[in-house]
Amino acid sequence: MFHARRPYAATALAAALLLSAAGCGDDEESGSGPGGDSPSPSASASAPEESGAPSGSPSGGKGRLTERQATSALLAPGNLPAGWKAADLDDTTLAGDAPDDLSTRDRNCKQLFNALGGDLADREARTDAARDYAKGEKGPYLAGDVASYDGTAAIRAMSTFKSVRDSCTKFSTKNNSVVIDFTVSALKGSFLGEDSLGAELRGKAKGGPADGSDVALDLVLARAGQSTTGLAVLSAGEGDEKLTADAAKAALRRLQEATAGKTPSPTVPAEQGG
Repeated sequence: MFHARRPYAATALAAALLLSAAGCGDDEESGSGPGGDSPSPSASASAPEESGAPSGSPSGGKGRLTERQATSALLAPGNLPAGWKAADLDDTTLAGDAPDDLSTRDRNCKQLFNALGGDLADREARTDAARDYAKGEKGPYLAGDVASYDGTAAIRAMSTFKSVRDSCTKFSTKNNSVVIDFTVSALKGSFLGEDSLGAELRGKAKGGPADGSDVALDLVLARAGQSTTGLAVLSAGEGDEKLTADAAKAALRRLQEATAGKTPSPTVPAEQGG
């Protein structure tokens, strides 16, 4: 460590002497003028933030994940019960679209979905990844997202999710002629803790192949370091508490492993659709 620093110290001392001499010769050109070669302190300080690993480690430690790390942290089919496969859920589910991206005119309630994938207006994720899964054409369906942020934005995303979940009690979604009037409440379960939150959405489909059916949509958002993992589990009927709990625990475990610089297993499949 000391051997690496000594040449730098000597160079810095020589540079300081030269700058001091130059300053004595012409006071008007001393300091950081527009033609200076040295970067400003603010520019130097921002460089680690852009790298995605403030600690200087390629794995990022508890810092922001790379795109590859974010993808590896997503749920894989091997984390789900038998029969689940990768799918493209756009415009297909009984709700009319992917369960983490349902459309609504209620801007406040829409943030429940935006938070899952790091798409909040005032704290958008720097890196993100997503995969969709289905057990069959008629469901159930699962959309998984990982979002990684700069600074403390992940904590604020969690706070936004909780605030919206508590204030958004009812709203309607409309996707490809399917309308669902949802009621919202806090999702409960032992799998939820200090850094994991859930919202329970329940409604009835109007239109589409599931017209008249009860619809259950569980949303879970969990945090590890500067990143979050979000899940949207959609099914007909009353929902599957065990499916949501097991998926949420596996998703958080994978995020924690990726945040620690490890590669979660099993492997996440290639993205579906185009």
